[in-house]
Amino acid sequence: MARRVVITASGFILPLGSTPGEVLAALEEPHGPFERWAGDRHVSVCPVAGFDLRSHVGRCKNARYLTRGQQLCLTAAVRAVAEAALGPQHLDRAGLFLGLGPNLQAVPREDKALWLLDCLPNTLAATLAETLGLHGENLTVMTACAGSTQALGQAFRTVAAGLADVALAGGGDSRLSPEGVRAYRQAGVLATDFVRPEEACRPFDRDRSGFAIGEGAAMFVLESLEHATARGAKVLAEVVGASSSLDGGSLTGPDPAGTSAARAVRQCMEKLGTRDLCVLAHGTGTVLNDEAEAAVLSGTVPNARAVCAFKSRMGHLASACGAAELAVGLVCAEAGRFPSIANLENPAWPDLPLLRRPMALRPKNLLLQSFGFGGQNACLGLKEFKAGKDAA
Repeated sequence: MARRVVITASGFILPLGSTPGEVLAALEEPHGPFERWAGDRHVSVCPVAGFDLRSHVGRCKNARYLTRGQQLCLTAAVRAVAEAALGPQHLDRAGLFLGLGPNLQAVPREDKALWLLDCLPNTLAATLAETLGLHGENLTVMTACAGSTQALGQAFRTVAAGLADVALAGGGDSRLSPEGVRAYRQAGVLATDFVRPEEACRPFDRDRSGFAIGEGAAMFVLESLEHATARGAKVLAEVVGASSSLDGGSLTGPDPAGTSAARAVRQCMEKLGTRDLCVLAHGTGTVLNDEAEAAVLSGTVPNARAVCAFKSRMGHLASACGAAELAVGLVCAEAGRFPSIANLENPAWPDLPLLRRPMALRPKNLLLQSFGFGGQNACLGLKEFKAGKDAA
């Protein structure tokens, strides 16, 4: 029988802040902290202001091999472990599951003997293992925008199956580089029709034209309920379902019918249910992705209490977007208040429960959806934690 799995801590560093109080204060504003990209004034970005790795984690001898996104992820992981009060006895066999993106700046360098480490997807995992003393099950997932959500799902399955009592999972990413911005520009996915940068991203709106680029990281501690209870850990939520699927169509655009994505949602909903459900939507603000996701929402969770779209307030965090949106969602659920979708003035799907104004809500169920390039779909289902053998 599968073990119950709970989230006992989160660590995050986002454009909205790095503490629950900072995030909640930022969400009270009508817009997120967007600005124009210095290298291209037609691009809207949402950076983590003033980030410096050393100020968060001290000296890190391998920092030169880590991208900015990976450094953000390292910071989030250290913060999550500290919040969970995990010691060496808990971490020695702990699992590690990371959703990361490619290093678009990696090139051969004569002045850097080990430049190969810039290219390897597991360089951050090795750094985290050395920094935190992690030696258990591990996996680095690079499934585009679904990466960190899928990493969380793998951590959930690992702990549920008894392969680890504790797992650290999530992701980090930053495409705020000339190479990253250029790649998105050439792919035609960035918002272009805006006057002010904070108005660029408008998920599910008739006038949407693309997304704005964000950056950041979020990491979570997952434990078996028995392990968490034995050490008296606070429980933030219970993970009850995880799923993923592939469209098998375009290398970039989603399946317009959303067939495989809907299958992943339904699979994740089997132990979740639609009662008192809040959906943390992917909500990129691109024409094709919003259309496909709206079809999925209409066909799977039409009776949800609310549909959120946090990218409208902190940008698209690429492979880290799912973990980041879960971190914000858990902060909102704890506070009992969810923000409106910024810039949603003319909903393209008025029948969906899209949040057009702030809502006082403490949902019993959360559904996280992430849909990425290559037709990658990933979902995670969470319940308000209740003790007791049959609570799940």
